[in-house]
Amino acid sequence: MRALSAPPPAALRADRLFWGAWIGLCLGALSLKALAPAAAPPRAPVEAGAAAARVVALPPKPEGAGADPAGVGEGAPVYTEADCRRRQGELRRLCFKQLARQRAPDDLSGAAAACREAPPGEGRDECLSDVAELHARTDEAAALGLCPQIEAGKWADQCVFGVALARVSLDPAGAFRRCDGAGRFRDFCRHDVNGEIAVFDVDLALQHCEAEEGDLLTRKSCWHGIGKYIARVDVERAWAACDRVPPGPERLYRENCVHGLAWGAAERQGAAFTAQCDRAGGERDSCLLGVAYNLKRFDKAQAEGLCRSAARADLQARCLEFVGG
Repeated sequence: MRALSAPPPAALRADRLFWGAWIGLCLGALSLKALAPAAAPPRAPVEAGAAAARVVALPPKPEGAGADPAGVGEGAPVYTEADCRRRQGELRRLCFKQLARQRAPDDLSGAAAACREAPPGEGRDECLSDVAELHARTDEAAALGLCPQIEAGKWADQCVFGVALARVSLDPAGAFRRCDGAGRFRDFCRHDVNGEIAVFDVDLALQHCEAEEGDLLTRKSCWHGIGKYIARVDVERAWAACDRVPPGPERLYRENCVHGLAWGAAERQGAAFTAQCDRAGGERDSCLLGVAYNLKRFDKAQAEGLCRSAARADLQARCLEFVGG
């Protein structure tokens, strides 16, 4: 797994820059004007492979809380409580949310107090979840202690998910086990945390999946995360990792690793990555589906074309259902 001092992959950290930057831009550019609410982040899809035997709960922020430590660092605006209290409406709420993030690494109670300036509800719960993730590298126990104080169950579970992600570089094995407490988002947490671990220590990541924990969906998503996260930074290493994955029931383990690999690679290469799918051998269709799942966000017509190019009728149908859904 990853070296204990190494930072999480740049691709994931780049994803998280959005949240802090958006808030900072709104506060700086619009002064006292009213702001429209932020658009909801994209939801994570169910991974390829056997059809899920149960309903899958989707985390509100699929890859962790998405709080942005860099957004309150050097060169970022400095927020004060007095400044936030001078603002009105949505600007006031956003100011306190960014103040909470600013305080979070070193002052958990002060950060939580800033979150609670918002009325009870989604905004307050999301803020507290973000604060816990930002504090997790300082004091994991204290950060986790904030999670049960969150009223909405989904945000309390997201809170544990975010803490686990924040701890990967400090305690990879412990971070993976922390996902056991992520409630409805346990599978997503394991997928993302083990995926980050695989980038730095593929042996440990493989061991986690080889433990054969949980139902089939839990097990196959574990292998999927390995392929997806490594491919985001090094496609050749991702192929090598998937070559080490056992076939599993109906070859679902290797199939899901290859699907994740293609998805992660397509984030940078797009449909051009399909040229490598013959390399997957018997999992070629899963490779095509991985690219199609990523393309859904940008070009549905092209994604549907990839779905129809799959030889297996069951995978073709599942792909078309996902892309069109």
